[in-house]
Amino acid sequence: MTDAVRAALQRLTRVKGVRGAMVVDAEAGVPVASELETGVQETALAALAGSLFRRTQDASTASGFGRVRSLQLESAGGHLFVAGAGALLVVALADPAAQLGLVRMEAGRAAGELNA
Repeated sequence: MTDAVRAALQRLTRVKGVRGAMVVDAEAGVPVASELETGVQETALAALAGSLFRRTQDASTASGFGRVRSLQLESAGGHLFVAGAGALLVVALADPAAQLGLVRMEAGRAAGELNA
């Protein structure tokens, strides 16, 4: 794991309410690096995040909205954030009560830095 990836994951996991973070290969939907709490299935989460982002990207482009920078999925168990700006996606899992704006900001910043 590179220093940039490690730093990005550490910044995200320090945000109150974040249960884990990972970097995913955008095309393949496979994990590159992760810091996830016990019980979170890394491969399944990477596949979900990659698939959601690619499909949303395709639909957004086809409908004229342009490239997707980030997306958020809300479920009974919390929030999934996916931010991308190139070959890598940054994924964060957050509790329902997490500061969502801060999570979104850190995920977007990390995606920009890693894809620069």
